[in-house]
Amino acid sequence: MSFINPFFLFALGAAALPVLFHFVRKMRAKKVPFGSLMFLKATPKELIKKRRLRDLLLLAVRTAMFALLALAFARPFISQEKLPFLPQQDDQSVVILIDNSYSMQVGDVFERARQEVLRRLDEARPGDEFALVAFSDDAQQLTPLGDDLALHRTLARSLAPSNRPTDFYNPLRLAAEILRDARHDDRAVVLVSDFQQGGWTGALDNWRLDADVAFVPVKVAADAVDNAYVAAFNLTTKRAGSRVAVRYDARVAAQGRSAAQQQTVTLALDERPVERKTLPALASSRVTFQQAAAREGFYQGEIALPDDDLALDNRFFFTYPVAARPSILVVDEGPRGALGDAFFLRNAFDVGEQALYRFATGGRQRLTRGELRNHGVVFLANVGALSGAQAGAVQAYVEEGGSVVVSFGEAADLPAFTGTLGALGVGRLGGAVTARSVQALDAIVGEVDLRHPVFEVFAASGMGAILRPKFRRYARLVPDTNAVVVGTYDTGDPFLVERRLGRGKVLVYTSTFSTRWTDFPIHELYVPFVYQLVKYAFSASDVRHQYSVGEAVALRGRPGETWDVRAPGDRVFKVTLDEAGVGFFRETEVPGQYVAGQGRALLPFSVNVDARESVLATRDAEEAYAAVAGTADDVATTPAAAALAVEDEEKKQKFWRYLILLVIGLFALETVLANRVVVKRKNVKYEGAGRSVRAD
Repeated sequence: MSFINPFFLFALGAAALPVLFHFVRKMRAKKVPFGSLMFLKATPKELIKKRRLRDLLLLAVRTAMFALLALAFARPFISQEKLPFLPQQDDQSVVILIDNSYSMQVGDVFERARQEVLRRLDEARPGDEFALVAFSDDAQQLTPLGDDLALHRTLARSLAPSNRPTDFYNPLRLAAEILRDARHDDRAVVLVSDFQQGGWTGALDNWRLDADVAFVPVKVAADAVDNAYVAAFNLTTKRAGSRVAVRYDARVAAQGRSAAQQQTVTLALDERPVERKTLPALASSRVTFQQAAAREGFYQGEIALPDDDLALDNRFFFTYPVAARPSILVVDEGPRGALGDAFFLRNAFDVGEQALYRFATGGRQRLTRGELRNHGVVFLANVGALSGAQAGAVQAYVEEGGSVVVSFGEAADLPAFTGTLGALGVGRLGGAVTARSVQALDAIVGEVDLRHPVFEVFAASGMGAILRPKFRRYARLVPDTNAVVVGTYDTGDPFLVERRLGRGKVLVYTSTFSTRWTDFPIHELYVPFVYQLVKYAFSASDVRHQYSVGEAVALRGRPGETWDVRAPGDRVFKVTLDEAGVGFFRETEVPGQYVAGQGRALLPFSVNVDARESVLATRDAEEAYAAVAGTADDVATTPAAAALAVEDEEKKQKFWRYLILLVIGLFALETVLANRVVVKRKNVKYEGAGRSVRAD
């Protein structure tokens, strides 16, 4: 027991006053001579015994009154931590966090978590208030903080596990925010989870709950888990002439019984099993499949494992395209007989059977919609003014997913070509510039974005390699606000500009691909540069086909277009593109194969669960408590603050009031006992006739 004013305990000594007074006031019998005792009656011994008992009781009551008064002024209370077995009577504000990540699908773990939540709701006191939060890698508040237990129970029963991974930071932070508006001082966060090890991210290293918020970790996890999953997957294609070989590399990890058993791995393409392999009994193994592509187009397949305790991660889905060698069309109108742009580009790309691309050349007459659809990338190299129909065909080609690379030269009608670039949203041409008229030397490449796919291969070698080519002339381009300058000359003018339009892109290289304006074509970096340029220009190169559950899929096209997306379970969704020609498909909560389509455009893709959640290692409840619970060190604790906390605890118990009431009751009892003495006490001893009698 503790006291607010312990110095009043010295007043307990006052309890001895009635005892002292009793002994001090004790009277001896007074002898009085008396002639005859015949008229006196002796007091019965039974009455004397009763009176002595009453006197002792009266003495005890008076002593207790003084002692209880001293205790009342000392204001006693019992610290709750010293009596943890005593039930808490104060109403609580509680946020219950229930984990619905996909690791909770092991066995009956999620059902046990749900029953734990319902049990706590059933045991609630009438004044308690609750909020229910479901979480995986994100947190969703299902119910507001309140005492509507029927609503809490209904939503808890309807909750189902998701296919997302675990992250504890977001739900814990949300719980702390909810409790800031709590009605009661007694606040708590109850975390019901399997405490997946991967969910304890670095964000929790510097974060704790407030010290006055209780944290209650409740672990619900299977005792032993048997699980195998695809931890990593890689797909590569290799072309030999018209044939395409596809290699599938997968790493399979296992734990529990699966780590000690052989695993049969199945490769399926377009929902048809094509090959099986058996892996040895290892915790981690690699498996490789090889298949020849029998047709052109998109393939959707999966790597399948045997059933175990967590079935969700037993299938890994993938999508990839197989197409004929992509075609490059170079439209070059430079002087005939000269070593023009088409000559140097042909020598870079047209290398026989081992060529990655088909190569074709021609004049402006090939700039029609029908012809352009046969090519993945079109070079407009040293081209004069385009007609309205040709410019319209080029713009439609880009919006539908094609890519155009523009360069200049003597044959280019720069003033007329400005209108074409303006329609494509690239910018405005300001004429040809001789570098020595701007500075004393030829221009070199000044700055490039080494993070851009065109230049990322040069990042390892440093800037010196890309700086060496010299540019005698170039076309000055003032980019549009929607265009991105990827590289500049040391004069400050753009070297390479990119503009995305619809599903395609326009890349403007402001010099020549021939030696007319630069020595770049005879430099060692020319071939790597044009290959990176073409690789990036192909629309298929930057289209993703692999996503994780919950990721948004970007769809591009003309503004206002509507894409139809077929999801697993024959569900169909519609996505309308915004004014920028971009739309996002967000209904990727189910792993499996998806197909998005709009007109002739087709975009298949696959969605998988996050393999990090398949590692079913967990933390103990004690570790979880240590990682989350706030301590006294987390808040500024001063002597005044500590005293205030103690006083608040004493006010909740109010023992002093009960002591005062007991003193009042004892005072009433003392009054009754004292007034029962009907004869004023006198101690007299009468003597006569050889005998004496004591009279009271």
